[in-house]
Amino acid sequence: MEEGKWKTDGVVFRYQKSRGNVAILGMEGSAARLRIPESIDGGQVTEICKKAFFNCRSLRQIWLPDSLEEVGSWAFAHCVNLERVELPWKTLRMGKDPFLGSERLGEIFLRRREEEGEKEGPGQADSAQIAPLLAAAAVRMEDPHLFSLKDAGSAGWIRRWDARMLVLLREPDASGFEKNVLTGEEDYASTDFERFVREKRKAKARLAFLRLRYSCGLPEEIRKELEAYLTEHTKGCASEESWQVLLEEYGEEPAYYRLFAGLGCVTAENLDGMLRDIGENYPEMKAYFMRYREEKLGYGDFFSSLSLDF
Repeated sequence: MEEGKWKTDGVVFRYQKSRGNVAILGMEGSAARLRIPESIDGGQVTEICKKAFFNCRSLRQIWLPDSLEEVGSWAFAHCVNLERVELPWKTLRMGKDPFLGSERLGEIFLRRREEEGEKEGPGQADSAQIAPLLAAAAVRMEDPHLFSLKDAGSAGWIRRWDARMLVLLREPDASGFEKNVLTGEEDYASTDFERFVREKRKAKARLAFLRLRYSCGLPEEIRKELEAYLTEHTKGCASEESWQVLLEEYGEEPAYYRLFAGLGCVTAENLDGMLRDIGENYPEMKAYFMRYREEKLGYGDFFSSLSLDF
């Protein structure tokens, strides 16, 4: 077995080569956008080794080659700024939790190889719709069986995704708290019951937002349950986690705040409070809500409302 280093675009890959196959051990240097090559030193890149890119905080986007056959355990774990991964749409051997702790991962885009053409297979959803759901399966769903690249987007996979989502959505908000306490967590936040419950509801709101935003194959009865969850946790309710998630995480994404308003989460009773919460942040969302008040809620003059001090 031969070990070596290979430099490209300011990054040095460490690798092992055996019988014409190359395994990536890690990298030296930092990169925001990383493209793993198809071949190194005359050998095909077939493996990303265990913890190869563990805690690489610079990474935001990764492209993995068609030659890849295996991704090791925790290969991209705790890459806290990682947002997008692109890899071939085929069966890969996956180790344990390859993206554990990479909480910002929003898309795992599956790329068809050229010889297979661009057309989706029978019963297969569009790649752009699958990508956010597959990323959630990797980091949010707590079910390793859902992270199946070959099945992703099939009708059966979508049904399994929805079934797991409903388990998480319907789980009591206090579920799991005692485990945190009994395992001796030293982090105060993990043993603060009220904060634990708030974070649990936020996680549920994120799933509801995500599935409604990427709704391929979504049954009507599940859609209604997700809509109900968001409207029951909007501004002015006993708990406001759906509004908090929108404000903290989606304030610059029109698709989400328009979805939120379209569900009836923005009302005559809570809108002024929302505008105060927004303050000087997210001017486009604020302007949209002001227009929504005039056009949909039927009161107030839009231009005069701009002068109100929120």
